[in-house]
Formats: sequence, C-alpha cells, structure tokens
Amino acid sequence: MKPTLFALAWIGVTITLQASEPLVITSPDGRIELQIPTAPSSSQDQRPGFQIRFRGRTLLKGEWGLSVRGSNLFDTAARKASSQRRADSTYTLPFGKSNPVRDQFAELTLDLENNTGPVRKSQVIFRVYDDGVAFRHVIPQQTGVETVEITDEPDRFHLAGDPQTWPLYRESYTTSHEGLYVSERLSILATNRLIDLPLLAEYDDGVSLALTEANLRNYAGMYLKAEGEGEQRGLRCDLSPLPGGKEVKVRAPLPLVSPWRVFLIGDSPGRLIESSLILNLNEPSALADTSWLKPGKTTWYWWNGPYQEPVDFTIGLNWDTLKHYIDFCARNGITSHSIMSTVDEFPWYHQTQRGYAPGPDSDITKPRTGLDMERVMAYARSKNVGIRLWVHWKPLSEHLEEAFAQYEQWGVQGLMVDFLDRDDQEMVLFAERVLQSAARHHLQIQFHGVWKPTGVQRTYPNLLNHEGVLNLEYLKWGDECSPVHNVTVPFTRMLAGPMDYHLGGFRSVNRDQFKPSVIKPSVLGTRCHHLAMYVVFENPMPMVCDAPTAYEGQPGFEFIRQVPTTWDETRVLSGKVGRYIVVARRKGDDWYLGAMTDWTPRVLEVPLNFLARGRYSVEAWADVPDSEDPNRVGFTKHNVNASERLELRLNSGGGQAICIRPARE
Repeated sequence: MKPTLFALAWIGVTITLQASEPLVITSPDGRIELQIPTAPSSSQDQRPGFQIRFRGRTLLKGEWGLSVRGSNLFDTAARKASSQRRADSTYTLPFGKSNPVRDQFAELTLDLENNTGPVRKSQVIFRVYDDGVAFRHVIPQQTGVETVEITDEPDRFHLAGDPQTWPLYRESYTTSHEGLYVSERLSILATNRLIDLPLLAEYDDGVSLALTEANLRNYAGMYLKAEGEGEQRGLRCDLSPLPGGKEVKVRAPLPLVSPWRVFLIGDSPGRLIESSLILNLNEPSALADTSWLKPGKTTWYWWNGPYQEPVDFTIGLNWDTLKHYIDFCARNGITSHSIMSTVDEFPWYHQTQRGYAPGPDSDITKPRTGLDMERVMAYARSKNVGIRLWVHWKPLSEHLEEAFAQYEQWGVQGLMVDFLDRDDQEMVLFAERVLQSAARHHLQIQFHGVWKPTGVQRTYPNLLNHEGVLNLEYLKWGDECSPVHNVTVPFTRMLAGPMDYHLGGFRSVNRDQFKPSVIKPSVLGTRCHHLAMYVVFENPMPMVCDAPTAYEGQPGFEFIRQVPTTWDETRVLSGKVGRYIVVARRKGDDWYLGAMTDWTPRVLEVPLNFLARGRYSVEAWADVPDSEDPNRVGFTKHNVNASERLELRLNSGGGQAICIRPARE
C-alpha cells in the first residue's frame, strides 16, 4: 500500500491503491455503494465491470468498453493504478431549479494499460453522489497517437429484477426526440430498437433508477438498446454515427473525454427530479458577467396559426402585430416576444422558398421586405421588452459570426435554433459553436428539434432552454399531448433538465369535444392543469403562446403574470408516473405549488412541512368541482402554517396552481 494522502476537508482527499485490490467507494451519505471486483489482467478473458448497490441491495451490474477501429481497449487492459478522492463544494448559477447547488461526491480513477494496438493508455473515472453514480472514459495524450476514431462504446448495464420502465423508442438517429413514452417491464422491452434517454426504471417499492448522460461535448449522443433474455437481459450503449457512414461514431484528437454515463438513484421517481447531479458533472462557466442573461416568459404568434384576433389590423409579420405583442408583454411583465414567420409560413428573414426548410437564397442577416427590424427593436427597448428570433440551424451554420454580429447590433435578446434533428458528433460540435459565439455577442439560446439536455447550461449559461420533447404544439395536429403525457414527461424527459413545452394554451376543451386545429388550437386538460405546468415543468423561459386576446380579463392569467421562472429550491411532494404529480418550488420566501393529474379525478393531501415556521397566505387557482367547463377557475385565499395539510381536488385532466407567501401581520 502506498502512503495515504489526507486532508482536513473533503476537497482534494486522495488515496492511491494497488492495482490488485478490489475497490469499494460509497456516497457521502453511505446509501450508495460502487463495487469494482479484482482487476482483470491481460491474461484473463473477462470484461471489466462494476456493481451499484443502494441501501444494501444490488440495483445494477455494468460492464464498460470502448472500441477504437473495432478493437475494445478494455478486453485485454490491465489496471495499473487506482486513486480516490472526495470533494465537497457549492456553486451558484444565474438561474435554475435550485440555487445554490452543492457538488459533493467520492471519485475513483482507474489507470489502465493495453499491451496491443496503438492506444495503450486509458482511464475510467467513477463518481458516487448521494443521488447517483456516473462514469466516463478518458484516452490521455500518449506517444504515437494524435487522433482516434471511436467505432463503438459497448457499455452494458444489467438492472436487477424486472422493474417498470418508460422507454421512448426512436426509429433512427435522425430524430427530433419528440414522441410518446410507453410503460413496459424491463423483460419485455423491444430488442434492437433505439431507446432515447433518459430511461426511467422503477421497482415495485418505488426505488428508482434512471439512465442518461451528462456533459455531451465533442462526442456522439448516446442511446440504449435492449438485448439478451432472462438473466442475460441488459441494456447496451449505442452511439449516434457520424453522417455518411455507420462505422465511425467519434473522431477526435487526444486527449479524448467521453460524456458521463449517469445513473440517477432515489427512493422514488420524484427524488430524481430534484437531483442536480447532471449539472454537477459539467464544468463551471468562464463567463465573468452574466447580468445580460434574462430568463422569463416569452410570447409568439406561431401557435395561433393564421388566426385573426378581434383587432383593427391584419395579424401578420408587420408593425401593427409586433407592436400589439410588445405592448401586451409590457403590460403584463412578460420578458420577451419571439418572431418566427409570416402567417403563410415564410421565415422572418429573406427566403423566396415557402416553408421553414432553408432555400438556396436564405439570408438570415436580412429581414423580409416590410419588416423594419430597427423600428421594432427601438420600440421594444422603449417598453423594456426583449425580441427573440427563430432560425433554422442550416443557414445559421453557414453565416454564424456574421449573423450574430448583426443580431447584436440590432439588440436581439436571443434565438430559437431549430430543426437540429441529429445528435452525432458534428451536430453536437455545431451546437457548442453556437453557444460560444452567442456568448460573445450576448445572445441567449434555446434549441428546438434537439437532444435531451446534458447539463451543458452550467458551462454555457446562455443556453436557456431545450425542446426535445413531444409538447403542446402537437395538439395542432392530433391528440397525443394529453394529460397522461403531461404527467409522464416530468419523470422521464425532464430528469435531464429544462423542457420547452409551448405553455399557455387557454382554450381547454373536454376530451370528447377535442379536434386538432392549426388555427386557434385547443388544449386537453383543464385550464388549471395548464397553469400548474408553469410550476411543475422546469422551464426558465416558458412560452405564453396563445393570443393576447385569449388572456387579458381571463381567470388564471394573473397566476401566469406573477409566477417566477427560476427557483431557489425544488421539492417533489407527491406523484406517480403517468398518473399525477405535485411539485413545490421556492423563490426567496415564496413557494409556488403545481398539481396535475391524468384523466382520473383525484383528491390529494399535501403536507406543508416544507414551510418554515410562521403563518402563510395561500392563493389557490383550482378546478371547479364537477364543472362541465374545463376553463372554469375557482380562486380561494386563506392562511396556513407548516403543521397543516392542503387538500387538492383535481377534476379529470385537472390541476391546481398555488402561491404560498409569508402572511403579513
């Protein structure tokens, strides 16, 4: 045994172990244990692996692998050294679901050496947190190798037992990542189909584990595939290939660092929603000044289609319409308005080809004829309202710096970059170039048609939002975005991070009366169900996507006006995947609570023991019991303290939105 290096604090504690010893590291609270058996030597024919235990029971056994041009680096690798350290720090973010954030973990680094092939040295790094485990591959710089081509990452994960899972199947690597989750036992997952991340698994006693990735940069996005039968049933890592071929997944100079492979772990699915582990696995931001970042609500008129509001002008991409929306934002404390297209689906920028796909003459630096951008920007500034622009990624990629310099000159607040629809290494690199350039030009970014978040917003806090989820825009074409889906995605897609969802539909209809429409679309679920989304969904820049005339003077709009979009603390008070959820979020001394149910009416009792001592004033926007009108909103106000409970009555597809503030004496 080499000498042990101790420190008085967690940060920097390092222990170096001999290669032949089996390894065990535990989470700071001792509930999670990572075990790595005696290291395989070059003469042994066994795959390197690990085991994760939670509260004394095995949840998962894993194997790791990394193939460089068809040769798995770890098939014949021997462990040369192992080192451990523990760390405990706290950091703040410009915005998020919790602030400040604690980053406390135990880390194990395995130094490996291969006797064959050009790549001889590699590492596997594990971290164990109170709420999960993560590992990543590293190929350090070494003599004779400048660039590597990764052809496969055959990590395999075998979950104990037969938990319930909620996969999002994808037909190919070219995908918007928007679809419906299904509920299936692990044993009947479809084999050899792509499963998008995150993948949630819940055991019968509520213990939950979710698989995803963090810190996706200069690498290919990860999927899972189910394989094997019986005790050999497992999940295999699958990487998105580079365009034009299937063999090479990643091509990069050394040193090469993979994303973290993440296993979120908790006593219930709700505990996973509260976790900040994915953020913790990303590097801090280098931005010295973040004062220009403006999270907040945003409007846009794309949702309504070519709908003519009861106004005395023609709705469209014109001065009167933009002034109409800017004035609406200014009256109601809405941070920004987003400009996308004309009512007949030409983008706001010059392009003779109709539709959102770019044409040969697309020029994202020039507004369409009739759009006086400088006048619009000057008026928006006078009203303290930001302007955001929609762009297709392809013409942006061809004129990135030129376009961003122009947008900065105009005073644009940010962009929605859309239709990425791939997560191969090239597209991941492009997304990072967008964030880097946008930061230089003080532009905020939201990505649509994009993979799940991986915590990169810690490194690039100008990344305000991610889509990558089937959301309320789908009600323009069908009925897939139902209350059942709405109470499934917080436990699945939202585990990865912020979730742009096209919030604010104020035209609720009963289930049997719903008809999809691209003009003035309706929504499924009660108005209070949709108000609750502003609390339940992590979303620092939620849309207020209906027309101004749909809101003003309508019950419930006062909640949208006041609800924050960034938080200091998040608690999941109750919930079952696909059935219901209750989330409480704190901003300063004020708490906001959102409750949503599927098509089943419910009465839920919520303890208020998360409150501090003292009396609190409760304002509640609730379904009207037994009402046939899903747009009816009941409003009540009363006082409570931390020893009391709230009784939440939710209609079919219903919800409640609640504000809890310290009572004034």
